[in-house]
Amino acid sequence: MRKQTIVMLKSREKAKYSHKATKKGKWFYSFIPFKVFSGGMAPLIPTMIVNEGGSPGDIGLASGLGSLASMIGGVFWGRLSDRLKRRKIFLIAGILGSSFSALVMNIDTSITWIILMNVLYMFFLAATIPLPLALISREFRRYEVNGAIGKFNKLGGLGWVGGLILGLLLITLANPKIAILILGSMGIVSGILTIKVIREAPLHIKGARFSLPALFTFNPRKISLTKPSFKDEEVKIVFLSSFLFWLGSMAVMTQFPTLARDKGLDGETLYLVSISSSITSALTYQRVANSIIGTGLLNYASGLLLRGLGLGGILVTTLLPPGTFLVASIITYIILGYSWAIVSVSSSSIISSKTPESKRGKMFGSYNLVCSTGAIIGSFGGGYVTSNFGIQADIAFGLSAMIPAMYIASKKVKGGHPLNFGLFERSNGRGLGL
Repeated sequence: MRKQTIVMLKSREKAKYSHKATKKGKWFYSFIPFKVFSGGMAPLIPTMIVNEGGSPGDIGLASGLGSLASMIGGVFWGRLSDRLKRRKIFLIAGILGSSFSALVMNIDTSITWIILMNVLYMFFLAATIPLPLALISREFRRYEVNGAIGKFNKLGGLGWVGGLILGLLLITLANPKIAILILGSMGIVSGILTIKVIREAPLHIKGARFSLPALFTFNPRKISLTKPSFKDEEVKIVFLSSFLFWLGSMAVMTQFPTLARDKGLDGETLYLVSISSSITSALTYQRVANSIIGTGLLNYASGLLLRGLGLGGILVTTLLPPGTFLVASIITYIILGYSWAIVSVSSSSIISSKTPESKRGKMFGSYNLVCSTGAIIGSFGGGYVTSNFGIQADIAFGLSAMIPAMYIASKKVKGGHPLNFGLFERSNGRGLGL
């Protein structure tokens, strides 16, 4: 009789907890309109610069300054929230600040104004990247955190892709000013909903999670200014090759709007390639995660190789006529999106497995700083090279950074293992090794 009573009490407690658990994470849905807003804005800013007759140097300047603002914002918002032990207020500041910054872009259409407002936009946007993870870490129990982050990333990814599609429809049926007005309004709505439904969380989560592919500017999760202590060869390789990866990638990808304009195409092209890249990344994250071999170095080297092939594909598109160019560019950006999924997952796996848990947060912060630095240099360098020597020279410049990155990672891979792209999975969860 006593055992039955204990069982009944435990069952009631579980049912009670289960009922409460269903209410957790409700605020995830209030974040979707913001992701629609930020997704739609990603290709819109370079589109506006191109429409105003901006040069490759203007595009590179906008991308470089935007990435720099995001890096500074990551340090500023992270330290401020850590010191004051508050997350919600700074997350809301990031949502509303970035939304109003975008709306203010409509005041003037000059290139200088767009670049300045983009800097402000990226600074506030930096607050919305790491802080949701901190809120999740407080709201959910430790064993629930990974599942909650997965759900949050999935909803955010759907919102991002939805924003790209909405942005494409708006610039096709209306114009960029209307697009900014509607997208910015959705950001403000998201901020208002967040104020009502979000819970405060005074804890901070350490580590790195999956993110969407960078197309025009680099948005790090968390930045740490501490000097990393390298005791593992694989971590050194990841840091050095990732710096070259972002330098080469941003040198080329930030100048794609210039290439599209030279082919007689407009902002719709930027949205189409962005949609293809983002959808590919979103659909392949889990498959790539299941295909990780060992620490992930094999996968990482495969991702770098695919990124090199993708950038080489952009070089090929410069020789194609406009009609064929669009189709080839979409295929190329599918490759780039897939390569990002591999590099993102595998680099996180390597750093996590090779770094003590107590130092993991700072190591990821230092890693993001290295990646941001590479992206900033690549953006400025790409604008300079394209302005002075042409788009093909810029792509060659980007590839010249990618080739040593691929070599450094591939040299470490030993034992004759085939590069693993995770295209197919065996029953044990590892890739076929294509």
